[in-house]
Amino acid sequence: MINHKKYITLYMTIFIIGLMTGLSEFFQNPEIIFPEMAAISVGALLAPEFAWNTNKLRILFFISLCAVLGVLIVRFLPVSPEIQLCIAFFLAQMIYISSGTSFAPMISALVLPVMLQTDSPVYLLSAFGFTVLILLCLTICEKLHLTEKKEFQPVGFPDKTAILQAIMRSLAGCLLLLPAVILNFRFAAAPPLLVAFTEFCKPDSPAQKNKIRILVLLFSCALTGSLCRYSFSILFSVPACIPAMLTILLVSLIMKKTGMFLPPAAAISILAYLIPANTVLFYPFQIAAGTAILLFLADLCRQKKTVPV
Repeated sequence: MINHKKYITLYMTIFIIGLMTGLSEFFQNPEIIFPEMAAISVGALLAPEFAWNTNKLRILFFISLCAVLGVLIVRFLPVSPEIQLCIAFFLAQMIYISSGTSFAPMISALVLPVMLQTDSPVYLLSAFGFTVLILLCLTICEKLHLTEKKEFQPVGFPDKTAILQAIMRSLAGCLLLLPAVILNFRFAAAPPLLVAFTEFCKPDSPAQKNKIRILVLLFSCALTGSLCRYSFSILFSVPACIPAMLTILLVSLIMKKTGMFLPPAAAISILAYLIPANTVLFYPFQIAAGTAILLFLADLCRQKKTVPV
């Protein structure tokens, strides 16, 4: 029996991605593309249950706050891009553990503009506007009982152990960030991967038992985005919104088939539309390499016992 309710949420997700990439192409401004919108759409609208412990107000506030901080780091912090990235990731981790939520996509909102050296207000408007659109769609779905409303249970202020663990994640992330950027292999440390890494470090993370499946999923989603962009937009100059919508449709089917609704995987597929055209075909292999390294580092972070001071 066809689940018409799930199709409606899928149509909403496809529309959001198509609108975002379409506006980017129409205005010839890549800074309109914020790949994490794909992750938030999947986690809020398509996943069997709401992906995070948070609420709508906190989603909008922390996406906006982190986007602003990322742009400010690029514009006003007079250090090299590599150091800016490490500072951005550390700051994102501190905000994440202090947010009272499990809404990890805020990390990407802060790191992405630093990685791409974006200091334009267009990025801020896009992050805010498309987050509002997703939350509006979520509200409609809840009213129509297309999705179940999940009650938010605020997490207490982080204790010393949580702070030490966040510092350890920051240091581990920088072990990949620094060489990736210096060696021009930066998408091995793509912001959605850093979001996934934060999730992998949780004690109850499925990454402990499903490393190969996660690696295959993330590689497959990156490959889907790359091949759709290359085959349609680069080879035949088809408007980017069309392969982008096809990408998110295929990624949704991959997640449904595997039973793994991992929001960062959707963001990774759409990031393929933001990277330089000459890196598109190599992009999935950078994602695979970065995923393998971050899964290993996440194992170390989980096994390391932090002792409260």
